[in-house]
Amino acid sequence: MPGSEIVTEDDVIRKRLLMDGEGSGDEKRVINLLKTFVKWVKDPAADEATFQKMIAVISQCEMTVDKLAVVKQMNQQEADNYAKLHKEIEGEISAGKARIEQYQEQLTRAKQIKCNKQQYDTIAKIIKQYPSRDETTKAISRTEKEIGDLKKEKEHIEEEVKKRKRQFEVLVYSIQQLQSELSDKPSSAAGTESMDVDS
Repeated sequence: MPGSEIVTEDDVIRKRLLMDGEGSGDEKRVINLLKTFVKWVKDPAADEATFQKMIAVISQCEMTVDKLAVVKQMNQQEADNYAKLHKEIEGEISAGKARIEQYQEQLTRAKQIKCNKQQYDTIAKIIKQYPSRDETTKAISRTEKEIGDLKKEKEHIEEEVKKRKRQFEVLVYSIQQLQSELSDKPSSAAGTESMDVDS
């Protein structure tokens, strides 16, 4: 509300302590108790009511001490709980970091697998452009058979060439012999004619 004072948590706690006798009121109560005690000791005529009043104040102080001890124990338990919770949170943070690292590794492997798959698909497309292994093997076999047939044909042709060459050589030799015989016949015929004339 406008104009109202802001009440903090410390103010609330301080007011509760004052109401419970755990704040600055205890100190004032103890001071008053000491004054009453000194006055009661110095005044022999002090009545029993003053004594009972001091006993009541002492009882209140003892209750306050007991209450503070309980509060301290509760605070210690809360501190232990907070420490335990802090340790659990740290464990969860460490586990979360480990999971994050694991997920990062899985992501890296997934990226690598995707890259490998893309490369595989590219290579597969290139391979599909060429004949299969069976077709290639059959083509190689056909080619090897054709080469073998060509070699046999070459050998046959070479034999035929050699045979024709020998025949040609024999023919040339025969022609040379025939030419030689023909060139000798006119000489012998001329000698025979001269002998006929002389006789």
